[in-house]
Amino acid sequence: MMITGSLLMAVEGHTEYKGDYINASYIDGYNFEHKFIATQGPLPNTTVDFWRMVWQERSQSIVMVTNLVEGNRIKCHKYWPETGMLSFGPFNVTITGQQILADYTTREFSVQLAESSEPALSVTQFHFTAWPDHGVPDYATSLLAFHKKVKKHHKGGMGPIIVHCSAGVGRTGTLITIDCVLEQLKEEEKVVDIAGVIIHLRTQRMKMVQSLEQYIFIHDAILEVLTCGDTQIDACNLRRVTQKMTECDTQTNLNDFEKQFEVLEKVSVKPGEIARSEALRNPTKNRSDDYLPGDAWRVALRGHLQTYIHAVFVNGYKQQRAFIIAQSPMESTARDFWKMVHDRKCGVIVMLCDLVEDEQETCYQYWPQTGLIQFVGYTVDLMEEKVMEGFVMRKLSVYSEKEGSAHQVVQLHMTNWSPDGSCSHLATITSVINEMSAIQRRTGNNPVVVHCSDTVGRSGMFCAIVTTIERCKTEGVVDVFQVVKALRVHKPGAVLTVTQYHLLFEAILAYLDSFDTYCNFLDM
Repeated sequence: MMITGSLLMAVEGHTEYKGDYINASYIDGYNFEHKFIATQGPLPNTTVDFWRMVWQERSQSIVMVTNLVEGNRIKCHKYWPETGMLSFGPFNVTITGQQILADYTTREFSVQLAESSEPALSVTQFHFTAWPDHGVPDYATSLLAFHKKVKKHHKGGMGPIIVHCSAGVGRTGTLITIDCVLEQLKEEEKVVDIAGVIIHLRTQRMKMVQSLEQYIFIHDAILEVLTCGDTQIDACNLRRVTQKMTECDTQTNLNDFEKQFEVLEKVSVKPGEIARSEALRNPTKNRSDDYLPGDAWRVALRGHLQTYIHAVFVNGYKQQRAFIIAQSPMESTARDFWKMVHDRKCGVIVMLCDLVEDEQETCYQYWPQTGLIQFVGYTVDLMEEKVMEGFVMRKLSVYSEKEGSAHQVVQLHMTNWSPDGSCSHLATITSVINEMSAIQRRTGNNPVVVHCSDTVGRSGMFCAIVTTIERCKTEGVVDVFQVVKALRVHKPGAVLTVTQYHLLFEAILAYLDSFDTYCNFLDM
């Protein structure tokens, strides 16, 4: 499976590196000859040859679709430096930048041939880190976003895109097939031939797309693109687009917010579609049977026979498990809530409801009015309380008798966000996000606990707003639709209504409006 029609050439001035074989193949894109090189993940004894290939082909994009270790098995040798420079044979590889996000990491390298006057080669590695150890991702959303990132970066004249997983056929073939089919869609007006694309790829490299699971996943990915369309908005156009989205289509009698939300409802994971065995076994620990936490993402209490708590991990933009969306504590679960906060060393609790709403208890007061409050094994001390505009900030200390240690956490309690999702003063959301971000920087970015009356309305909105803003700061783009869709993988039902969906856009605009440094993003 060497590069079709070509061999590795000897390195000029370094004739000791003259082996001509490498397990790699040129792969055509759609109407684009040799767009890719598919290869196996480097081994310790092939890493020099890998960099020889990068240098020879002048490839400036490497796409890695495996982790170094999966299921206690080494899948790929680490062929880059963690910091600084490493030499691989005659090549000096220097890492010049790195950006770690929830689902993938990008790394910038400068590659220089030793004792050569040739200029250094700038190479970007796109490393998808969210592929599970077994099978395929449950949903294509994150891989499609990753593919879009690679495509935006790679321009003509940058050499073939080098794609590798472990063997260089399964995941590698899956990603290349998705790229080819999406290009085919553009050229042939929504005509696709997935099987035909794979058959052609296999004439260039054996076993491309290895399993039925991968074949089905490709179909799911293409269907998602066809169904959802492109919902990404440049930040500089956000105000204009948001205004336009309110205009009613006379044919359908729907505006674009309503149209997008209808699609979201069709394509999102439904609350009843996920496994919830632990939640169903613990009915007394749930305020309601609605929106129960799924087994795959639930937070487990540590060192405890009874591990269940009504809480799930949710990814942010830069960090997996950035949030814990929790049920507002009941009197019977308040102790477990504090155990979770102490176990996970959470630095921030964001409370988005009042204790009583619509004449019903929505949250037990799990913190002391003054002084101390005791739970089995835990003591909570109110150290400071400060009333701000639209929210209350409480500094609390949680002492664990078993561990003999105290952990400090700040509760940010919003008081002007209604159960239906309407907020009387959007600037309060901005203030809470700023306080949360400052605390997180000081305390180490452990999960932020978020809770409201139903776990999906205000909690889902808050996590979606923060995640969208983080991406906007980094990339200058906003994609509320995809953020909510991804959020619903972990928390089905999040962002309950089209009104709440619309408010996300308004809250993001309000946040960006509050900072002069972001005014260049905004179309005033």
